[in-house]
Amino acid sequence: MGILVARTRHELKTKIAALRSTIEEAGVRATVGFVPTMGALHDGHATLVRKSSKDNSITVVSIFVNPKQFGPQEDFAKYPRTFEADCALCEKAGAQIVFAPTADELYPADFKTQVNVSEMSDVLCGAYRPDHFAGVCTVVLLLLNCVSADRAYFGLKDFQQFTIIARMAADLDHPTCIMGVPTVRDGDGFALSSRNRYLDDGARKSALCIPRALRAAGHCFLDGNSDSQTVLAAALEILSSESGFELQYCEIRNAKNLSLCNDKITQDSVLAIAGFVQGGDGVRTRLIDNIVLTHEPDRLETLLDFVRQGANQQ
Repeated sequence: MGILVARTRHELKTKIAALRSTIEEAGVRATVGFVPTMGALHDGHATLVRKSSKDNSITVVSIFVNPKQFGPQEDFAKYPRTFEADCALCEKAGAQIVFAPTADELYPADFKTQVNVSEMSDVLCGAYRPDHFAGVCTVVLLLLNCVSADRAYFGLKDFQQFTIIARMAADLDHPTCIMGVPTVRDGDGFALSSRNRYLDDGARKSALCIPRALRAAGHCFLDGNSDSQTVLAAALEILSSESGFELQYCEIRNAKNLSLCNDKITQDSVLAIAGFVQGGDGVRTRLIDNIVLTHEPDRLETLLDFVRQGANQQ
Protein backbone atom coordinates (compact mmCIF):
# COMPACT_ATOMS: atom_id res chain seq x y z
CA MET A 1 0.00 0.00 0.00
CA GLY A 2 3.02 2.28 0.18
CA ILE A 3 4.17 4.37 3.10
CA LEU A 4 1.60 6.59 4.81
CA VAL A 5 2.38 10.31 5.16
CA ALA A 6 0.86 12.41 7.93
CA ARG A 7 1.17 16.20 7.92
CA THR A 8 -0.75 17.06 11.09
CA ARG A 9 -0.86 15.71 14.63
CA HIS A 10 -4.46 14.64 14.18
CA GLU A 11 -3.67 12.82 10.94
CA LEU A 12 -0.71 11.09 12.59
CA LYS A 13 -2.74 9.86 15.55
CA THR A 14 -5.53 8.66 13.23
CA LYS A 15 -3.12 6.65 11.07
CA ILE A 16 -1.36 5.10 14.07
CA ALA A 17 -4.72 4.18 15.65
CA ALA A 18 -5.91 2.52 12.42
CA LEU A 19 -2.74 0.41 12.11
CA ARG A 20 -2.83 -0.47 15.79
CA SER A 21 -6.47 -1.56 15.53
CA THR A 22 -5.75 -3.82 12.56
CA ILE A 23 -2.85 -5.49 14.37
CA GLU A 24 -4.70 -5.94 17.65
CA GLU A 25 -7.74 -7.47 15.96
CA ALA A 26 -5.56 -10.56 15.69
CA GLY A 27 -5.11 -10.60 19.44
CA VAL A 28 -1.56 -9.21 19.36
CA ARG A 29 -0.53 -6.11 21.32
CA ALA A 30 0.78 -3.51 18.88
CA THR A 31 3.89 -1.56 19.85
CA VAL A 32 5.07 1.64 18.20
CA GLY A 33 8.67 2.57 17.46
CA PHE A 34 9.71 6.10 16.55
CA VAL A 35 12.73 7.46 14.66
CA PRO A 36 13.00 11.27 14.72
CA THR A 37 15.01 12.76 11.84
CA MET A 38 15.58 15.99 9.94
CA GLY A 39 15.51 14.19 6.60
CA ALA A 40 18.37 13.87 4.10
CA LEU A 41 18.38 10.24 5.19
CA HIS A 42 21.23 7.78 4.73
CA ASP A 43 21.99 4.22 5.80
CA GLY A 44 22.58 5.33 9.37
CA HIS A 45 18.95 6.39 9.53
CA ALA A 46 17.91 3.22 7.73
CA THR A 47 19.66 1.23 10.46
CA LEU A 48 17.55 3.00 13.08
CA VAL A 49 14.37 2.28 11.11
CA ARG A 50 15.31 -1.37 10.65
CA LYS A 51 16.01 -1.70 14.38
CA SER A 52 12.64 -0.14 15.21
CA SER A 53 10.88 -2.37 12.68
CA LYS A 54 12.48 -5.43 14.24
CA ASP A 55 11.44 -4.40 17.76
CA ASN A 56 7.94 -3.04 17.09
CA SER A 57 4.73 -3.67 15.18
CA ILE A 58 4.56 -0.12 13.80
CA THR A 59 7.40 2.29 13.00
CA VAL A 60 6.92 6.03 12.59
CA VAL A 61 9.67 8.26 11.15
CA SER A 62 9.46 12.03 11.52
CA ILE A 63 11.03 14.28 8.89
CA PHE A 64 11.23 17.82 10.18
CA VAL A 65 14.07 20.35 9.83
CA ASN A 66 13.72 21.98 13.22
CA PRO A 67 14.40 25.73 13.08
CA LYS A 68 14.74 25.98 16.87
CA GLN A 69 18.00 24.01 16.97
CA PHE A 70 19.87 26.11 14.38
CA GLY A 71 21.86 29.21 15.32
CA PRO A 72 21.66 32.42 13.23
CA GLN A 73 24.85 31.64 11.27
CA GLU A 74 24.14 27.93 10.79
CA ASP A 75 22.88 25.98 7.78
CA PHE A 76 19.10 25.87 8.31
CA ALA A 77 18.29 27.36 4.89
CA LYS A 78 20.63 25.09 2.96
CA TYR A 79 20.12 21.95 5.02
CA PRO A 80 19.42 19.24 2.42
CA ARG A 81 15.77 18.37 1.89
CA THR A 82 15.13 15.17 -0.06
CA PHE A 83 11.61 14.18 0.94
CA GLU A 84 10.70 11.70 -1.81
CA ALA A 85 13.97 9.81 -1.48
CA ASP A 86 13.59 9.86 2.30
CA CYS A 87 10.12 8.31 2.11
CA ALA A 88 11.43 5.58 -0.19
CA LEU A 89 14.25 4.78 2.25
CA CYS A 90 11.81 4.66 5.17
CA GLU A 91 9.47 2.30 3.35
CA LYS A 92 12.29 -0.01 2.26
CA ALA A 93 13.64 -0.15 5.82
CA GLY A 94 10.24 -1.16 7.19
CA ALA A 95 8.51 2.01 8.40
CA GLN A 96 4.76 2.37 7.98
CA ILE A 97 4.28 6.12 8.60
CA VAL A 98 6.25 9.28 7.86
CA PHE A 99 5.28 12.30 9.95
CA ALA A 100 6.24 15.47 8.10
CA PRO A 101 4.71 18.47 9.88
CA THR A 102 5.26 22.12 9.04
CA ALA A 103 6.85 24.46 11.56
CA ASP A 104 3.46 26.08 12.12
CA GLU A 105 1.95 22.68 12.96
CA LEU A 106 4.46 22.06 15.75
CA TYR A 107 5.01 25.67 16.80
CA PRO A 108 1.78 27.72 16.60
CA ALA A 109 2.09 31.50 16.75
CA ASP A 110 1.49 31.56 20.51
CA PHE A 111 4.02 28.81 21.31
CA LYS A 112 5.96 29.88 24.45
CA THR A 113 7.58 26.77 25.92
CA GLN A 114 11.22 25.69 25.85
CA VAL A 115 12.63 22.49 27.35
CA ASN A 116 16.18 22.58 28.71
CA VAL A 117 18.42 20.04 30.42
CA SER A 118 20.79 22.17 32.47
CA GLU A 119 24.57 21.64 32.71
CA MET A 120 24.67 18.74 30.24
CA SER A 121 23.53 21.12 27.48
CA ASP A 122 26.29 23.65 28.20
CA VAL A 123 29.35 21.54 27.36
CA LEU A 124 30.83 20.05 24.17
CA CYS A 125 28.59 21.20 21.29
CA GLY A 126 26.45 23.22 23.69
CA ALA A 127 29.39 25.47 24.57
CA TYR A 128 29.58 26.59 20.93
CA ARG A 129 25.89 26.38 19.96
CA PRO A 130 23.83 28.33 22.53
CA ASP A 131 20.21 27.17 22.79
CA HIS A 132 20.85 24.26 20.38
CA PHE A 133 19.93 21.53 22.84
CA ALA A 134 16.96 23.48 24.16
CA GLY A 135 15.70 23.42 20.56
CA VAL A 136 16.43 19.72 20.29
CA CYS A 137 14.75 18.81 23.58
CA THR A 138 11.71 20.93 22.82
CA VAL A 139 11.06 19.34 19.43
CA VAL A 140 11.86 15.82 20.60
CA LEU A 141 9.46 16.07 23.53
CA LEU A 142 6.78 17.45 21.20
CA LEU A 143 7.33 14.59 18.77
CA LEU A 144 7.40 11.94 21.49
CA ASN A 145 4.04 13.23 22.71
CA CYS A 146 2.62 13.26 19.17
CA VAL A 147 3.65 9.68 18.42
CA SER A 148 3.12 8.13 21.89
CA ALA A 149 5.69 5.51 20.98
CA ASP A 150 6.84 2.64 23.13
CA ARG A 151 10.43 3.17 22.01
CA ALA A 152 12.35 5.96 20.25
CA TYR A 153 15.66 5.36 18.46
CA PHE A 154 18.65 7.69 18.30
CA GLY A 155 22.06 7.18 16.71
CA LEU A 156 25.04 7.45 19.03
CA LYS A 157 27.13 9.56 16.62
CA ASP A 158 25.74 12.54 18.52
CA PHE A 159 26.38 10.99 21.92
CA GLN A 160 25.69 14.23 23.74
CA GLN A 161 22.28 14.54 22.14
CA PHE A 162 21.39 10.95 23.08
CA THR A 163 22.52 11.44 26.68
CA ILE A 164 20.59 14.69 27.06
CA ILE A 165 17.39 13.24 25.57
CA ALA A 166 17.67 10.15 27.78
CA ARG A 167 18.06 12.39 30.83
CA MET A 168 15.11 14.56 29.77
CA ALA A 169 12.89 11.50 29.38
CA ALA A 170 14.00 10.10 32.74
CA ASP A 171 13.61 13.38 34.61
CA LEU A 172 10.14 14.00 33.16
CA ASP A 173 9.09 10.37 33.64
CA HIS A 174 8.23 10.06 29.96
CA PRO A 175 6.77 6.63 29.07
CA THR A 176 8.78 6.27 25.83
CA CYS A 177 11.96 4.20 26.20
CA ILE A 178 14.96 6.00 24.67
CA MET A 179 17.12 3.58 22.67
CA GLY A 180 20.69 4.27 21.51
CA VAL A 181 21.98 2.61 18.33
CA PRO A 182 25.73 2.43 17.49
CA THR A 183 27.16 4.76 14.86
CA VAL A 184 27.05 3.51 11.28
CA ARG A 185 30.30 4.05 9.39
CA ASP A 186 31.66 3.78 5.88
CA GLY A 187 34.39 1.24 5.19
CA ASP A 188 37.07 3.81 6.05
CA GLY A 189 35.54 4.44 9.45
CA PHE A 190 33.96 7.77 8.56
CA ALA A 191 30.66 8.25 10.41
CA LEU A 192 27.61 8.62 8.18
CA SER A 193 25.98 12.05 8.39
CA SER A 194 23.52 14.06 6.34
CA ARG A 195 26.15 16.81 6.20
CA ASN A 196 28.67 14.52 4.50
CA ARG A 197 27.06 15.46 1.17
CA TYR A 198 28.58 18.93 1.62
CA LEU A 199 32.09 17.45 1.42
CA ASP A 200 34.13 17.34 -1.77
CA ASP A 201 36.99 14.84 -2.13
CA GLY A 202 39.55 17.13 -0.51
CA ALA A 203 37.38 17.95 2.49
CA ARG A 204 36.49 14.30 2.94
CA LYS A 205 40.16 13.35 2.89
CA SER A 206 40.93 15.94 5.56
CA ALA A 207 37.98 14.82 7.68
CA LEU A 208 39.29 11.26 7.83
CA CYS A 209 41.64 12.46 10.57
CA ILE A 210 38.62 12.22 12.90
CA PRO A 211 38.11 8.42 12.76
CA ARG A 212 41.90 7.98 12.72
CA ALA A 213 42.18 10.03 15.92
CA LEU A 214 39.36 8.10 17.58
CA ARG A 215 41.02 4.81 16.67
CA ALA A 216 44.37 5.99 18.04
CA ALA A 217 42.72 6.94 21.32
CA GLY A 218 40.78 3.67 21.43
CA HIS A 219 43.95 1.68 20.79
CA CYS A 220 45.76 3.60 23.52
CA PHE A 221 42.94 2.87 25.97
CA LEU A 222 42.75 -0.81 25.05
CA ASP A 223 46.51 -1.08 25.59
CA GLY A 224 45.84 -0.38 29.25
CA ASN A 225 46.25 3.40 29.45
CA SER A 226 43.62 4.83 31.78
CA ASP A 227 45.11 8.31 32.13
CA SER A 228 42.76 10.64 30.27
CA GLN A 229 45.52 13.04 29.19
CA THR A 230 47.52 10.21 27.65
CA VAL A 231 44.49 8.97 25.71
CA LEU A 232 43.65 12.53 24.60
CA ALA A 233 47.21 13.08 23.44
CA ALA A 234 46.95 10.05 21.13
CA ALA A 235 43.94 11.63 19.43
CA LEU A 236 45.33 15.16 19.34
CA GLU A 237 48.53 14.00 17.68
CA ILE A 238 46.50 12.79 14.69
CA LEU A 239 44.19 15.81 14.58
CA SER A 240 46.99 18.38 14.78
CA SER A 241 48.85 16.76 11.88
CA GLU A 242 45.98 17.42 9.42
CA SER A 243 46.30 20.95 8.05
CA GLY A 244 42.85 20.84 6.44
CA PHE A 245 41.08 20.23 9.74
CA GLU A 246 40.17 22.96 12.25
CA LEU A 247 39.61 21.49 15.70
CA GLN A 248 36.79 22.87 17.83
CA TYR A 249 37.04 20.46 20.75
CA CYS A 250 38.48 17.10 21.71
CA GLU A 251 37.42 16.06 25.21
CA ILE A 252 36.80 13.02 27.36
CA ARG A 253 33.53 13.12 29.29
CA ASN A 254 31.67 10.75 31.59
CA ALA A 255 29.29 8.80 29.35
CA LYS A 256 26.39 9.10 31.78
CA ASN A 257 26.41 12.74 32.91
CA LEU A 258 28.94 14.39 30.55
CA SER A 259 31.14 15.65 33.39
CA LEU A 260 34.74 16.30 32.37
CA CYS A 261 37.20 13.45 32.86
CA ASN A 262 40.57 15.01 33.72
CA ASP A 263 42.20 12.14 35.58
CA LYS A 264 41.86 8.37 35.38
CA ILE A 265 39.20 6.80 33.17
CA THR A 266 37.45 4.66 35.78
CA GLN A 267 34.05 4.13 34.13
CA ASP A 268 32.45 4.40 30.71
CA SER A 269 33.66 7.62 29.13
CA VAL A 270 33.20 9.17 25.72
CA LEU A 271 35.96 10.84 23.73
CA ALA A 272 34.15 13.41 21.59
CA ILE A 273 35.54 15.45 18.69
CA ALA A 274 34.11 18.37 16.74
CA GLY A 275 35.77 20.41 14.02
CA PHE A 276 35.56 21.95 10.59
CA VAL A 277 36.76 21.09 7.11
CA GLN A 278 36.50 23.33 4.07
CA GLY A 279 36.00 22.24 0.49
CA GLY A 280 37.48 23.75 -2.63
CA ASP A 281 34.25 25.68 -3.13
CA GLY A 282 34.74 27.44 0.20
CA VAL A 283 31.93 25.54 1.96
CA ARG A 284 32.86 25.01 5.61
CA THR A 285 31.30 21.96 7.25
CA ARG A 286 31.17 21.13 10.93
CA LEU A 287 31.53 17.45 11.81
CA ILE A 288 31.23 15.55 15.07
CA ASP A 289 32.11 12.02 16.14
CA ASN A 290 32.98 10.07 19.26
CA ILE A 291 34.16 6.79 20.68
CA VAL A 292 33.05 5.21 23.95
CA LEU A 293 35.99 4.06 26.10
CA THR A 294 34.68 1.10 28.03
CA HIS A 295 35.44 -2.27 29.56
CA GLU A 296 31.74 -3.20 29.73
CA PRO A 297 31.08 -6.35 27.63
CA ASP A 298 27.96 -4.94 25.95
CA ARG A 299 29.84 -1.93 24.60
CA LEU A 300 33.35 -3.33 24.34
CA GLU A 301 32.78 -5.20 21.08
CA THR A 302 31.84 -1.98 19.28
CA LEU A 303 35.07 -0.35 20.46
CA LEU A 304 37.14 -3.39 19.51
CA ASP A 305 35.56 -3.63 16.06
CA PHE A 306 36.28 0.03 15.34
CA VAL A 307 39.91 -0.19 16.41
CA ARG A 308 40.43 -3.49 14.56
CA GLN A 309 38.99 -1.97 11.38
CA GLY A 310 41.71 0.67 11.40
CA ALA A 311 44.44 -1.91 11.95
CA ASN A 312 43.17 -3.93 9.01
CA GLN A 313 43.42 -0.88 6.72
CA GLN A 314 47.07 -0.17 7.51
